[in-house]
Amino acid sequence: MAEYPQNLLLEGIEVLKSRIPSGHPFLYDQVDTMKYQKWALNCISFLKLDAPDHVEQIKAIYMPDLSLYHQTEKIFGIVQSAVEFIKSKRQPLTRESIEKKSPDTFALDFLHPILVEKCTDHFHSGKYDDCILNAAKVVEVVVRETAGLSNTDLGVNLMRKAFKTDAPILKYSNTPAEQEAVMHLFSGFIGVFKNPHSHRFLEIENPLTVFEILSFANRLLNLVGNICKKESPNPGINAD
Repeated sequence: MAEYPQNLLLEGIEVLKSRIPSGHPFLYDQVDTMKYQKWALNCISFLKLDAPDHVEQIKAIYMPDLSLYHQTEKIFGIVQSAVEFIKSKRQPLTRESIEKKSPDTFALDFLHPILVEKCTDHFHSGKYDDCILNAAKVVEVVVRETAGLSNTDLGVNLMRKAFKTDAPILKYSNTPAEQEAVMHLFSGFIGVFKNPHSHRFLEIENPLTVFEILSFANRLLNLVGNICKKESPNPGINAD
């Protein structure tokens, strides 16, 4: 079964080789009817699980009562595409292979709604620097608003003020070491991902790197949501 995609291509080549010229400029060339019908039905049967969209394309072309050469060519092209599609699905996912994928292949709908609103368009259009900066700004704004701080409270200083171990505004834990760790976590995120992108162009080109940063930002927002839920519930924060 593992070799069936390649076998479909070989069968298709044999069908194409069976071309029967019509001998008339206004009539289509044909192919061997038995070979064509057997091959077309095999394509539909074997590909229906692994490449259902390709099968629908084949069905739109295939006509049981006709065995025309130009239809065979079209179906063969679809089968070639299906074989490449199946091959790509069977390849093991590695970091290198994911990094080469188009940004459109990454699903972002699991993210916090504000991240989706502010970052998705930048991500899918390949504007990765802008995407990262917006993600950091979202974290900054949500922390500021949840803590009830002023617009003059910015960046790393904002995080230290909101999560300070001595009477924290946003209390993560009763254990001072854990509260301090969260303060450093948020401060570090802003220091690493907001500050550099605010001052220069980093020309990030790797979608997986950006996806990881978005996921990091998403986790921080969920932490704020959990804190907010424990201290002073705010429906604007997602605590899942």
